[in-house]
Amino acid sequence: MGKIYLYELRRTVRSKFFWGLLAVCLFFGWNTLKTATIRGAAHTAPFSPWSFGAYLSRLLPLLGVALLFFQWNQFNEKSRRFWILTDSTPVPPGRYLLVKCAAAVTAWLLLALSVTALGIVFLTALFGGSVPVGMLLLTAALALLPSLVFLTGLGLLAGHIHSLLLFVLMAFALAAGFVPLPMKLDLYGYSFFTEYPLTLGLPDPAFSLPAGMLVSKIIFLLAGAAFLLLAIWRRKKAS
Repeated sequence: MGKIYLYELRRTVRSKFFWGLLAVCLFFGWNTLKTATIRGAAHTAPFSPWSFGAYLSRLLPLLGVALLFFQWNQFNEKSRRFWILTDSTPVPPGRYLLVKCAAAVTAWLLLALSVTALGIVFLTALFGGSVPVGMLLLTAALALLPSLVFLTGLGLLAGHIHSLLLFVLMAFALAAGFVPLPMKLDLYGYSFFTEYPLTLGLPDPAFSLPAGMLVSKIIFLLAGAAFLLLAIWRRKKAS
């Protein structure tokens, strides 16, 4: 299984689409840092977790499209032709699906880590020791993981049904970043990072996560896991 994982990962990372997406993400990230993050989010410092979370939330629609594209690359018609071969091997179809999923997630993590590192390096170069790197990494995990799990599970389920559905999900992932949503329904958390600090009544308040937002993040994680399990079940049933 390790060989299959490495093959799928190399196939994704060596493609021109991966490097094109990386270039677009870094360019958009750099532009966001210079024009929005540097001014701070919700009257907080540019290097605060609030501002950093808002920076990543602005990039998540693009990262979501990238993740779904990596999945489409594993569910398109060319890839489906190999299912007859893989179904005849001793490897359970569900496990093979998980390996392909892991490769797509790893490629996505390379993009996410690149824009996260870009943001931390940018802020550290400007503000030095004032940047709470550990807290920013924790904020990055809070911002990135729920959307990663949710879109991964939903993408796998949609891709197993039909690869073209992934393009519909790409449109959804992109639109979700521009449609104003209540904080608890915002998959990317932009409204949380930019609106909630204003309700605390303090200048540059310390980062905190209210119980309602924590429940919302957990629900997105559980929903993504449920979609993933359903996709695996459908794959086993279809083999």
